[in-house]
Amino acid sequence: MSKLKLTKRNSALLAASFLLVPFASHGQSMLDEVVVSASRSEQKAFDAHGSIDVVSRQTIEQSGPQINLSEALGMAPGIFVANRNNLAQDLQVSIRGYGARAPFGVRGVRLMVDGLPQSLPDGQGQTSQFAATSTSRIEVLKGPVASLYGNASGGVLQAFTRDPSEDPELLLSGFTGSDNLYRSSFQYSDTRGDYGFVVDYGLLSYDGFREYSEAKRSHLNSKLVVKGEDRKTNFIFNVLDQTKGEDPGSRTLTEFRTAPYRANAFGKAQGVGKTYRQSIVGAVHEQRTSSAGTWQARAYVATRDLDNPIPNNKILIDRVQWGLGLQNQQSSNFAGSAARLSLGLEFDHVSDDRQTGKPVISNRRDNVSTAYGLWGQMELFPSDSLSVSAGLRLSSVYLMATDNELVSGDTSGGSRRYSGNAVYLGMTRHLSDATNLYATVGSSFETPTLNETLYVFVPGQAQGDARFNTNINPAKSIQWEAGLKHRTVAQGYAQFAVFGAQTQDDIVPQLLSTSNSVWQNADTRRIGLELSARQPLGLGLRAGLSAQWIKAEYDQALSVSRGTSLINVASGNRIPGIPRDRIQAELTWATKANKPSAGQPSRYATLEFVSLGAMDVNSDNSQATDRANVWNLRIGSRYLALGGEVLVQLAVENMTDKLYAGSVIVDQAFERYYEPGAPRQYLLGLQYRRTM
Repeated sequence: MSKLKLTKRNSALLAASFLLVPFASHGQSMLDEVVVSASRSEQKAFDAHGSIDVVSRQTIEQSGPQINLSEALGMAPGIFVANRNNLAQDLQVSIRGYGARAPFGVRGVRLMVDGLPQSLPDGQGQTSQFAATSTSRIEVLKGPVASLYGNASGGVLQAFTRDPSEDPELLLSGFTGSDNLYRSSFQYSDTRGDYGFVVDYGLLSYDGFREYSEAKRSHLNSKLVVKGEDRKTNFIFNVLDQTKGEDPGSRTLTEFRTAPYRANAFGKAQGVGKTYRQSIVGAVHEQRTSSAGTWQARAYVATRDLDNPIPNNKILIDRVQWGLGLQNQQSSNFAGSAARLSLGLEFDHVSDDRQTGKPVISNRRDNVSTAYGLWGQMELFPSDSLSVSAGLRLSSVYLMATDNELVSGDTSGGSRRYSGNAVYLGMTRHLSDATNLYATVGSSFETPTLNETLYVFVPGQAQGDARFNTNINPAKSIQWEAGLKHRTVAQGYAQFAVFGAQTQDDIVPQLLSTSNSVWQNADTRRIGLELSARQPLGLGLRAGLSAQWIKAEYDQALSVSRGTSLINVASGNRIPGIPRDRIQAELTWATKANKPSAGQPSRYATLEFVSLGAMDVNSDNSQATDRANVWNLRIGSRYLALGGEVLVQLAVENMTDKLYAGSVIVDQAFERYYEPGAPRQYLLGLQYRRTM
């Protein structure tokens, strides 16, 4: 259920949005939240040398049916999560414009769950492995500090699943809504001595508001926690099984205006869609010592079996991914100042057995990607009012594809190794206990994904030629940001950031077809502003605001193929797929007590306004979406009943039932750029929690 809707309302509503704002969690300010993504160790978001946003469990629970992450991330400025309302294609995720090029999956943003990578070594990933029903918090890391996570880390999106409850706990939840939406979850948790576990099993069934968009899937997320006096180990086992995923495809501008919810007729006739089964099993161990600091080690194995019919072809992928990581952090003294030193080693490997052909398999390709990383970070604390940090990462990424043409006998392929480094320097000035100023500058490194190297461009041809493309260079960026963080005694906060980036050899589309897409390099530049604030208003009211503006442009002229024609793109053109601005505001009323008591339910009501600026859909900027202004309403009430706690939730999304483009496919060869978002949607949720 996307919250990024496209309408043609007067932009004057933007001014009114500043009078509204979202729900701050009861208790501490969000800037006081303990995070790990910025320095890979526990620290407060308020003290981090950069922009980091935290989404709490309460926000996740109250933001929608907990089907995907787009529901809960609207109040984090700088990240754009476009819900395509298409479970065959997953979410589109970009951070400060990085990742906007992806026609499917995620590029340019590092994805992690509980410290385990959900991105491949080449930088490609999927958000489908994130189970919102058992996620306790989400961290969004932006700016130069994110580069320490290696390849394709224009930003980091990391989810952490809930820890086991101290006593046996049963949690049953479900949502039903428009277009035959049904989502259920069964969770059980307990702790016995040093051992605790959480099991979350869920089902999803959805007919979709578009023709030919039915989906069915199930998930199992489990975590075993073993604790000792100075140690903790998380054992994680997750499985996601999508048994049906119809793909209605994108629409041309004319189709979007006249029949937005129809499917692409040719794709439907070809049975286009996606089914898959993916799993991950891993362990993260942390050991504290008095002499050698804190050690953390991780190891994991992941698999993905994909069946992906596309027009005139079919793709089958059998994937195995595994990796290891080790890091150490210890306190020390440097030049008379307190210091904290962190060092880490990482290795990740993936192997794909990729088969294509229709009606019979005609090509078999072995794809391999391997990444090595060595990183270090030092934080200095010269005084109570000043902290300084610096980091360095050395990365090596190897991509290889071997073709085995079963018809022609061709066994050609190709490979390339990419090496690069990332470095950053950050400083935080603590003006007072309530106000921090910070600034960071650094470099980052991003390789093309394996999918982006599999085809080469042939002028006058509407699809790429199946040959390994060794001509795509890695993208190298210089990023900077400066900002202010402020928290109030009334549990409110405000933070502001200005940022910029200059990228050499950014990876951009050259030709995007339904199958054999081709990519190229071009220099780009970005500059932007981000603002977020939350504040109690009294009488049970809380307000919040998230606003962002970005100017993302090509820094050189280039050509992009559209079908069989070459289109000239001028330097200074906007990079497609990146909203020029976005504002989200919420006004929430809630009872003083967050928990119900005997005869006294706990209630809340949230009115939400989202305004999404225009997005160019192609590199020559000949078409763009209109501004999207959308209103959503959510109400909830908690009761003590049946020996436990019952939560009833009602929601109406896109209250004015306006037509909007929820997402776009940039530079699509046949000008099918637009994916419509959901019309007015009604949702009913029930949750039962009992401690036994």
